[in-house]
Amino acid sequence: MAVNKLGKMMLFGNKDSHGLSWLILGLFVWWSGLSGRDLYLAPVLVGILIMAYNVLRNNSFKNIVANSENIMTWATRRTLLWLLFFHGIVLTATAVFKLYSFQWNIWDVGIYSDIIFNTSKGKFYSSYNLTHNWGDHFTPSMSLLSIFYWFYPSSNWMTLSKVLALIVSPLIIWKICDNVFAEKKHVYYVGLALSMFWLFFYAPIVNSSYFAFHPSSLAAPAILYSFLCLQKKEWWKMILVLIFLIGLKEHLASVLIGFGLYMILNTQQKKGGFIFVILGISAIVVIMWVIMPFYRNYAPAWTTGNIENISLFNDVLGKSIYLAKLIIPFGFLPIIYWKYGIIAGPAIGVNLLATDKNLYSTSFHYDDLTAPLLFISAILCLNRIIGSDFINKYGKKRLFHGLALFWLAFEFALLPASPMRILWNSIPSSMDLQILSELKKFDSMSEGKRIAVQSNIGPLFQREKLQWYLQNEGQPCGMESHIYSIRSIPVEYVVLVPQLGHYGIIDMNLCLKDLSINAQAIKVSGFDHLVVYKRINNLKPTN
Repeated sequence: MAVNKLGKMMLFGNKDSHGLSWLILGLFVWWSGLSGRDLYLAPVLVGILIMAYNVLRNNSFKNIVANSENIMTWATRRTLLWLLFFHGIVLTATAVFKLYSFQWNIWDVGIYSDIIFNTSKGKFYSSYNLTHNWGDHFTPSMSLLSIFYWFYPSSNWMTLSKVLALIVSPLIIWKICDNVFAEKKHVYYVGLALSMFWLFFYAPIVNSSYFAFHPSSLAAPAILYSFLCLQKKEWWKMILVLIFLIGLKEHLASVLIGFGLYMILNTQQKKGGFIFVILGISAIVVIMWVIMPFYRNYAPAWTTGNIENISLFNDVLGKSIYLAKLIIPFGFLPIIYWKYGIIAGPAIGVNLLATDKNLYSTSFHYDDLTAPLLFISAILCLNRIIGSDFINKYGKKRLFHGLALFWLAFEFALLPASPMRILWNSIPSSMDLQILSELKKFDSMSEGKRIAVQSNIGPLFQREKLQWYLQNEGQPCGMESHIYSIRSIPVEYVVLVPQLGHYGIIDMNLCLKDLSINAQAIKVSGFDHLVVYKRINNLKPTN
């Protein structure tokens, strides 16, 4: 019934509905991914111009809102479940295809898959970092995934767990809406709208979903559920979930700080809020400057904890743009109603303190915390607006209409990559399948031996004696594995695939030349795509 109404509106609706029809067409063009990256903006621009003309002519969104309500008749739990199912299939296929088309790399999929594999063998050890895996990031909660590695070791378990976390989150968002809004129609409309936002339109979390894997990728449903427990005052459940969160990565204790500030400003549990703030700060300090240094034998940190990598006022313009990308999609509501927005403040602050631009780019996994917390604040802000006379007071003003159109244009201009476009680009080629066959042959041939592998084939290997083959600047290639310039150890096999990307190898041709003239190495025949060298000296390999 709703589909028929939508079709009639698009084909035979009044002039005011035409702008909305063009926007919907633009969304379909974007989602399909078949028209390239930006062609969807053409029908979107037409739709925005038509809507702007209608606003100037009528000074009203009346008909546009009415037509939007026809669309929102789809807002049912069944619709959400079908949406999650279909999108989950797309993301699952994408994750699996990316492994077999060599789009995952040692950093981060290979490193964490290796950690989980070793954990399944009873060893808390990173083969790539040559140390206890808590020395790099504090990730005990990630060890739960090792259960699946008992049955069959594969990086797919890890990336698919991320897909599951992403797909489950809208269900909890809907549940939070059900707990916040008094009227069911508001639960349906806001729940489905935010779910669509989460899955498709909000670039920080969508870009994170396209990123390979990081332990914080599993945090979103736990963050949302812990807030649901806070609403229901289910304290023991909340504490257990927060303990799990802290075990995913050292800075996730910032969630406790955000919850504590929210409790102090918005609830009667002010003492509990202060306790949460103190516990969150203490957890970050203890984990980063006591526990992690202990597990790396107090060696310098290679990815975290360096005080010189912290500066709030470094690249102020870049960080301002980052904040705009986070907040503008929510119409500045987390700032306007800052007592609700404060819940995301500490997590955002962690990224703003960094000097690494990746942390405040919205293009990687670093918004796994900020996104769910901002969605929570958006629900609370929308409940505040719906419960007031805001719409009646400002809804008919021309300035409000103009700002709404500006917001809509901003949203479309910053849409992330289409999920279907990502899927099409991840399908393995015939050459990829041939390389996979040769890698399987090599894996069997080198079983039990220490090997060094090129970055984008690393996630396909599950073994303890596994290293990343790097070419450090100023050092020749050879039959050894260089690890963060900290130490190097001899390996028995080096396997490279020149046709593929080689992150970490500055000059592939130079490495191939050095290996070919290395007196300690002999080239192994029988491969068309792989270049395999075996160490032939009598030195005993390091265990």
